[in-house]
Amino acid sequence: MTFFATVVSAIVLSGQIASGQPLDPAAWGSDHVGKPVPNFTSGDECLFCHRDMGWFSNRHGQTVSERPDNHIAIAELAHMPDTKGLVSDIQYLMGRKNSLQFLKASIDHGRLDVLSVKGIHSKGTTAGGLIKLDNPHWDTKVFGARCAGCHSTGVDSAKQTFAAISLDCFVCHGEPPEKHTTQRSLALLSPHRQESAAVVTSICAQCHLRGGISKSSGLPYPNNFIAGDNLFRDFQVDMSAASIENLNPADRHVQENVRDVVVSGREGVTCLSCHTIHRQSAKKHHTVADGAICLNCHSTESRKIRVRYEVHSKTCDY
Repeated sequence: MTFFATVVSAIVLSGQIASGQPLDPAAWGSDHVGKPVPNFTSGDECLFCHRDMGWFSNRHGQTVSERPDNHIAIAELAHMPDTKGLVSDIQYLMGRKNSLQFLKASIDHGRLDVLSVKGIHSKGTTAGGLIKLDNPHWDTKVFGARCAGCHSTGVDSAKQTFAAISLDCFVCHGEPPEKHTTQRSLALLSPHRQESAAVVTSICAQCHLRGGISKSSGLPYPNNFIAGDNLFRDFQVDMSAASIENLNPADRHVQENVRDVVVSGREGVTCLSCHTIHRQSAKKHHTVADGAICLNCHSTESRKIRVRYEVHSKTCDY
């Protein structure tokens, strides 16, 4: 998008906000839909200078993690007649609180195979343990068709392959110019730079806004979204009041905030207003003023009382 077009778009959106009209989420910015996945600097290179980020222990950096030496679910698989022969192939784990899946590198580059047996944790009304024990096998397609968009980096939607396992710096920061080492404001999401609420929301929503679909690929994750793009030029999610009301509190909280920013034009609160990503903390949200959005997770009597709920996802199959 040219500078002139950007200015015109901003003027149009400002007019819509002033008149109280709902904004068109797709009306600003540009995208990389259908374009080749660009070359990008790997996280290892970034961590040469940013080694204090603690990324390898961060949940974003561990959306797919290497198999640990000892794991209770793998030990259980090793004692079951139908699965013990598959245990030696397991290289990675995916998931944590709600669902645990076992993965291995596929024969084809840029793909992971997923074991049909999965682990679930005991939470609320759900009993924990291993499920889907009938006919255990390695699935060669499910990771690319469902998981890759939020559990890997540099995803090619057409081929359903990826460039790097788990989330790399590129996912949230894009490819920063070389001069960002001396001009820190050149890097997306740098503390020395003020991003628009729409840009921040697009970056976080690429994974945390669940239940959407790419118009161009039909997949449940964005088609070659790159930080700085407008996610909503291609990624569609039903943000109607009726749809949001039916979501669990965690997803409702996310979707309400996204709607506030991209439909209502409210720029006061984004994900980064409450969450510190590198330090993996949401302590900042304790200082946020009371509002209706708080009641998704907190009681009307006291913010110290948490609403109990379970999270389920058709896309993630749990």
